[in-house]
Amino acid sequence: MLGVLKKVDSSFRMRKSQKYTAVNKDGFEVDIIRREQSGDDPHPIKLSDEDEDFWVAQARRANVLLDSPGFSAVIVATNGTMARMNTVHPATFVAFKRWLANQADRDALKRRRDVLQADAVQELLEKYLPQV
Repeated sequence: MLGVLKKVDSSFRMRKSQKYTAVNKDGFEVDIIRREQSGDDPHPIKLSDEDEDFWVAQARRANVLLDSPGFSAVIVATNGTMARMNTVHPATFVAFKRWLANQADRDALKRRRDVLQADAVQELLEKYLPQV
């Protein structure tokens, strides 16, 4: 998975203290999350056999994201290249991030980021996807 990120931005590196977080030169972070362990699910999970690759972090209530309706849209890069993006429904993402931001035990910096992300996606929904 790190290889995919490096195709977009070669400065991505795994954070040494958090093997589930990749960071680029600008401080942009990417985490790979999964639902909480259930039954005899393996944990932790590594995404590949590469030495420098993601381990997957468990996230409380991540099943909400997995169970959300799908959302698909065409995206366009700055160079005009187009692709289809399949992801969780934006409204589900907003609700999940707002819930996370209200968790008292969540790191204050992450809570602030959760609110900003929820606000940004909410604005996109209202301005550009009112039909969704």
